[in-house]
Amino acid sequence: MNLADIQPAIPMIVAHAAVTELRRRTYLATYPGMLAIGTAPGATSALRFHQLATMVYGWMPRVVRIDPAYTAGGVVAVGAASVATSATFITVPIQEVANCLHSVVGASKLLHFVNPSVFPIWDSNIEAFRELPDSNMNSVAQYIRYVREVNSIRAERDFQAFYAEFCKAYTNRLLASGIAAYTISEVRAIESAAFELSP
Repeated sequence: MNLADIQPAIPMIVAHAAVTELRRRTYLATYPGMLAIGTAPGATSALRFHQLATMVYGWMPRVVRIDPAYTAGGVVAVGAASVATSATFITVPIQEVANCLHSVVGASKLLHFVNPSVFPIWDSNIEAFRELPDSNMNSVAQYIRYVREVNSIRAERDFQAFYAEFCKAYTNRLLASGIAAYTISEVRAIESAAFELSP
């Protein structure tokens, strides 16, 4: 996936600005509130980990399963993720979060809300768009490859122009859907563009 691949998302959003399907509209409307909770300052604890996991699973079709054998490692990983950068994210023990939740997708969502400037959300829609022959939604290594891919797009020469145009279309979508406008990170813009283009 590169910048050219996600460019078509902008005219698609412009052409279909208003979102009326309740599930999709709920994602858009609840995002800033969830982000405020996820990025709130404070030490990571087992209680906070449980709260964040329960919150992000509100966006998923399955019930959260928190494995107590991995909670301590998940807490450490989330603390590390909250201060990670695109250069240091590889040191975050993502597998600990995935083990605790029994889901790499769930881990990606939790990590995104803790640090939306580094960790994109990963799901089957994104993988359908990427069309990788070795796709495995249970692989932390493949999620890491996706994180690198997203951060590589941010470094492309024309990315800032894309980001400005995408944010304008995204804001218009929010307003057309009756949702107050909010800002999204570069990482969220890339992930949202890929999601928009998923088959």
